[in-house]
Amino acid sequence: MTNYALITAAGIGKRMNSEMNKIFMLLEEQPIIAMVVKKFNDSPSIDKIILIAREEDHEELKKIKEDYQFDKVEKIVLGGEKRQHSVYNGIISLEGAKADDILVIHNGVNPFIDEKTIRDSIEAAKKYEASVVGFKARDTIKEVDEKGFVVKTLERDNHWQVQTPQCIRYGTAKKAFKKAFDEEFIGTDDVMLVERLGKKVKMIECPYENIKITLPNDIEFANKLLKHSRIGFGMDSHRFVKEEQKELVMGGVSLPGKGFDANSDGDVILHAIFNAISQGLGEKSLGHYADDMCQKGITDSEEYLKVMLKIMTDRGYKVNNIGLMLEGKEPKIRDHEDKIKENLVRILGISEENIGITATTGEGLSAFGKGLGIQCFCVATLSKK
Repeated sequence: MTNYALITAAGIGKRMNSEMNKIFMLLEEQPIIAMVVKKFNDSPSIDKIILIAREEDHEELKKIKEDYQFDKVEKIVLGGEKRQHSVYNGIISLEGAKADDILVIHNGVNPFIDEKTIRDSIEAAKKYEASVVGFKARDTIKEVDEKGFVVKTLERDNHWQVQTPQCIRYGTAKKAFKKAFDEEFIGTDDVMLVERLGKKVKMIECPYENIKITLPNDIEFANKLLKHSRIGFGMDSHRFVKEEQKELVMGGVSLPGKGFDANSDGDVILHAIFNAISQGLGEKSLGHYADDMCQKGITDSEEYLKVMLKIMTDRGYKVNNIGLMLEGKEPKIRDHEDKIKENLVRILGISEENIGITATTGEGLSAFGKGLGIQCFCVATLSKK
């Protein structure tokens, strides 16, 4: 089974009030279309990419493909009069596509799509034939008549704002678009044509930041979004074992001393980092993810952290920097700080200068300062990739 990304870039973009095609407008010094294609080119869920563009933009898109080394881009297809015609051109250009292959149709000006949304929408289309992403309406929605008077207030919980990608099995898409073409019907989105076949479409929730850049102020918002950072605060603590022998692990590094009294290795540093990243993303605490893994015999805290790092990556974020504050009597952290930092560089994929580690005994005022265990606090900043 092959997953094709059909990226539409053939629009004129009249509402942007610019002579330049909006797909070539810059966000952080790179064209919007390059940011979009990169998301799909880097996605393990996507096998091939088809760009659908205006004839006058063909050479510029070809240059972007070469400059950014987008190896999954198979071809650049000529667009049509309307977006629906452009998508249909992309569909009929596919050679050797099978009925169960998935078409992932995405706007070339939706740059904030994330891997989780791509993956979830593809899986839904495999199961239900078609899916569409969007987010729940946050404001009250009213239906009005042709004179502008309110007819009724709609139930907000049942209404969604639709975005892309919209995923359809190839066989279903070909049938739906041909029927619309033959009947000269123009829909407002891709899956509407599937609905006309009497089939159900699965709605997949996506982040609110997955917007289509349409108006001039959308560019300003997009740039702010790219510069926006999330901050998370995490903490963890464990007492030392009393009698039995157990390895002491902190930051994924084996240190001299008694290990932690915990079902896992009890690595307070990795646990605190996990909780800080999770909080920054609005996710749940460590136990929600790690308890089941621990019951299956997975006690290495790095494996737990990998789960949250994948969630972070799928959401389109990266770690900027972390700050760690430890309290305990033993071991002396300054003696092992370099090794811990070196390992965190490997795990988090950030430079050593973006990792701060400080430690205190707290003048022996707490159980940690008295040598009964260690507690660790972590602040993490995250930003859009």
